[in-house]
Amino acid sequence: MSDVTRNRSPQGQQVAVDDVDDLIHTATRLMQKDAAPETLTTEDVKRIGQELDIPAEYIDQAMAVLEQRRREQEQAKLEAERARRARRERLRKGAWVAAGVAVVLGMSGLVVRNGLNSTLQEVTRQRAQVRNVVERRAREQARYATATPGPERDAQISGAENRVSVEQRRYDLVATEYNASASSFPRSWVVRLSGLPSSVPLSSEVTSW
Repeated sequence: MSDVTRNRSPQGQQVAVDDVDDLIHTATRLMQKDAAPETLTTEDVKRIGQELDIPAEYIDQAMAVLEQRRREQEQAKLEAERARRARRERLRKGAWVAAGVAVVLGMSGLVVRNGLNSTLQEVTRQRAQVRNVVERRAREQARYATATPGPERDAQISGAENRVSVEQRRYDLVATEYNASASSFPRSWVVRLSGLPSSVPLSSEVTSW
């Protein structure tokens, strides 16, 4: 036999002598675990209790307590699951309610904004009307500035003044309506968010039409 053959390691895993006891102990424990039944009958438990000098009635009481504890644990799990489901349902309903409220508020805001914008357009239209009669009054005054005072002159100038007064009152009505609406809650918030003016001047506050 060659030197190479004599020096070759033997086949299989080698085990140190110091590890033999630990290896046998581990193998025995695994064998006992595989051989042990997963469940025992009541009679098996009572026989074990008898070997330990435990009366059978105490075994029965212990098993009743164990069964009650298991039922309570199962009931607690069921209640916890129901609570989780109820919480998820409340959150889901809350999300739908919040979405519905947001939609309602959004639509209400649009309605309010449209109403304010419509009133503001009327204010603008009426202001233009005042401007027209003011310019007409200026023309009438220029026309009769050098004319001899008389019924016709006085009637034309007076009529121009009256038309200005009438249109200014009409302007003040729509301006007051807009200011009252824009300053009331919740329209005031819509005014701020939409960029509409918070108020418009009355005729007494206007220096130039």
